[in-house]
Amino acid sequence: MATTVYKGTGAITSADFKTIQWIGKDKAGNAVKIELTDALMTSNISFDMIEKNDSVPELTFEACYTNTDSMSSSTAEPWSITTDSGTSAGAGEILLGAGKVKINGTDIALTRGGSSFSVEREIREINADGDRGMVKDRVVMESSRAKLTVRSLTFLKNITSVFPAVAASV
Repeated sequence: MATTVYKGTGAITSADFKTIQWIGKDKAGNAVKIELTDALMTSNISFDMIEKNDSVPELTFEACYTNTDSMSSSTAEPWSITTDSGTSAGAGEILLGAGKVKINGTDIALTRGGSSFSVEREIREINADGDRGMVKDRVVMESSRAKLTVRSLTFLKNITSVFPAVAASV
C-alpha cells in the first residue's frame, strides 16, 4: 500500500488559481452554472473530526482579477452566472440547492450541506456640499469579491488541487 504525504509549500503559484464552477438547476429543470475565474481557495485547512460524524470542511474559493490597473477601462468582474431558463418567470426563478462542483472542468467533490455564492461589493458615493443624498453620477464601485463556498464531503484525494501551496509525495 502506497503512502501519500501532504505538506505545505509556503508559496502560492500560478497553478493554484483555478476555474471553479457550481453546476445545478432551477426548479423548472433548467441548467444554472456559476463560474469563478482565476479563483484561489482562501479557506484555512481545517477539518472537524467528530465521533460518529463525517468531516465536511467548508472550502471557500475567491475569484481574482488579472487586471492590476485600477484606471483601466475594463471593469469586468471575474465571475458569471449562466442560466438556460432565459427570462421565464415562476419555477425558472427558483434556484435549487443541490449541485456539483468542478475545478478546471473536473468534478471534485461530493457535497453535504450545500454550497453558497456571494459577491461582496464596496460601493462609495462621492459627496459634495449641498447634496441631499446619493447622486446618480457620483457613485462608484470600489471593489468586488466573488466567493463560492463548498461544503465538501470528499476532499482527501484532491488536497493538492483544492488547497493552494500544498504538495504531495508518495
